[in-house]
Amino acid sequence: MAESTGQVVVGVDADADAPTTAVIAAGAREATRLHLGLLLVHPLPASPPWLVGIEPPRAGGAPQLAQRLLDHLVEKTAAAHPGVVVHGILRSGSPAGALLAGSANAALILVAADARIRYGGLLAGPVTTQVAAHARTSVIVVPTSERRRPAGPAKVVVGIDGSRGSAEAVAFAFLQARARTAHLHAIHVWESSSWHGVTPNLMPAFTTGPLHTAADEMLREATVGGESTYPDVTVVREVLYGDNPVHALNNAAADADIVVVGARGGGGFGSLLLGSISDGLVRYATRTVVVVRDGRSPDRAERPGVGGSVGTESARQIGLY
Repeated sequence: MAESTGQVVVGVDADADAPTTAVIAAGAREATRLHLGLLLVHPLPASPPWLVGIEPPRAGGAPQLAQRLLDHLVEKTAAAHPGVVVHGILRSGSPAGALLAGSANAALILVAADARIRYGGLLAGPVTTQVAAHARTSVIVVPTSERRRPAGPAKVVVGIDGSRGSAEAVAFAFLQARARTAHLHAIHVWESSSWHGVTPNLMPAFTTGPLHTAADEMLREATVGGESTYPDVTVVREVLYGDNPVHALNNAAADADIVVVGARGGGGFGSLLLGSISDGLVRYATRTVVVVRDGRSPDRAERPGVGGSVGTESARQIGLY
């Protein structure tokens, strides 16, 4: 079944190791929430040209073996999630290319964090970052291992900067919070490096003054629609200050179930495929990360209204525009 329109698409390894099991479970949860089918995509890398005619024969060949393993995985997933229609497909190409091919009209893409690169503290490798950067729809990155979350209410973290991209992220985060019966923590991180010469000893005067008030108002404007639509979701708003928004959001999400960000924020270069904050979270986060693509969130019809930038006037006041 090659058509991915309207389905939740999950990249899998037919070996069914722990990362594959985790990402399939997450995909089944999203498919159930969205009342959609689940498509498991298994990449089938082509043999290098120099191996053609040299590779020893296998029983049935590599494609047939991979198909049998994938069929088993589909059957196992369907049995575990009887309310979800599950299909599987083999796609030739690199792992990232196979997952992206034909998935332009998917409702949502899920991929396990590729942990093959460990140097420099990176938790996600090239497959994960390529999918997050090039997908035309929203992407959920499931880490290979997560730290145990402390006891207490579930927590969804959403990063907000006043841009349209963060408006999409807020809408998606409210739905995640409702589905998980979780508190929603709406966070804006103000980089101290953007304070234009303000020395650290003067920062407290600013963090409690009118600039902080404007940032807090921007967060309120960004979430008020969701609070009205989903009154059962508890919202906590936080303005954080730090040198690195990725580190600040990661720290804030240390005890969260999931962290949600827009694919691109209000700054940077328009030609970039993925913003620096969303890219950094995909690479370093130890929690599930959702990168919400502008205008391509899977449940747009049922979300609180999204009609452009959120908290625009407050965002201008604190220098986001």
